[in-house]
Amino acid sequence: MIRQIHINNFRNHANLRITIPDDRRMVVLYGENGIGKTNVLEAISLFFTSNGLRKAKYEDLICRDTEQNHWSIRIEANAGTFFSGYIRDTNFGKRVYKINEKSIRNLEEFQKEHYILWMTYETDRLFMQAPSYRRDFIDMFCNVVNQVHAQNIKDYEKLTKERLKILKKYCERGITADISKWLDILEAKIADFGLQIATERSRMASTLEQYQIRSGEFPLFKSQMIGGVETEILKSDNSIEAYKIELCNRRQKDGFAGATTLGANRSDWLVTHEEKHIEASQCSAGEQKMLILAIFFAFILHNIKNDKRSLIILLDDVVTHLDTNHRNLLSRYIKTLISQSSNISVWLTGTDKEPFNELSMDALFIDMATKN
Repeated sequence: MIRQIHINNFRNHANLRITIPDDRRMVVLYGENGIGKTNVLEAISLFFTSNGLRKAKYEDLICRDTEQNHWSIRIEANAGTFFSGYIRDTNFGKRVYKINEKSIRNLEEFQKEHYILWMTYETDRLFMQAPSYRRDFIDMFCNVVNQVHAQNIKDYEKLTKERLKILKKYCERGITADISKWLDILEAKIADFGLQIATERSRMASTLEQYQIRSGEFPLFKSQMIGGVETEILKSDNSIEAYKIELCNRRQKDGFAGATTLGANRSDWLVTHEEKHIEASQCSAGEQKMLILAIFFAFILHNIKNDKRSLIILLDDVVTHLDTNHRNLLSRYIKTLISQSSNISVWLTGTDKEPFNELSMDALFIDMATKN
């Protein structure tokens, strides 16, 4: 559990320190828009993924109200003191990590003891946005249960970019035998990583549906990954060979299109409201929010049974689009999770205290206006 966080020269926080009493595992940050609530959650998220919940460039995280060339975040937790920072030099920038004041290469030690999940105000439009946003959301879950998933995606993206670069160059003038052999090697690797990514996402989509809350408080949903790899390649007798053949057949098409037309980069995550028999994108804003929460909590229910690490949940402005009854339901369910597991802590943000009244006896409330 986080006991103190110290944020320095990060976003709009020149020097922010928050201390959490031992008896508090829920923290509510409230205040007007732009005061820096989300920035605190982003700072915490940087300990689980290299560029945080906003996927921002490190350079852009430096506080603009100072003339400093660095930012830093220090977390004191039950498992030790963890430090994450960035130093900008004349020609390059450098990430810095420490555990108990000792420099390390990355934050794997933090991730051995903790994992972090988040929902932000942008998640509200998850079902209305491009498929890449939905892939990112389900990938967050995949990254928790399979630590190589994120690296598989990086390797896959790097290889597909290299393949497209070759195709753009040689499609018009013709692909020689040597170039074809080069592409064969690349496509074999792409097929390998692509299948691993697609399999992990499909498994996760099924797991979320299996562990959903069936008490009637949250909407029931159907969940599946769709796309060429999922509907065609994964169902073939020899998936990797079928994938390689299809990539080879699409070389000219991909070269002229400047895009990989088959692969994990083209998949989508289809969520359906089970009772109404309609896709999530056709539901109201409030229904979509409740579906997202149902999915989010389904993963938590699955993982607390299978993962002994401490879970830090970041919920940024999640009460938007929820009526009073659903806001209270959310608060009650958070309290239930906290009571069921001593390894869960929750950070929430909102513009006012009132929507979180259900948590008034249990949470630490922090008026961000008093911190700036």
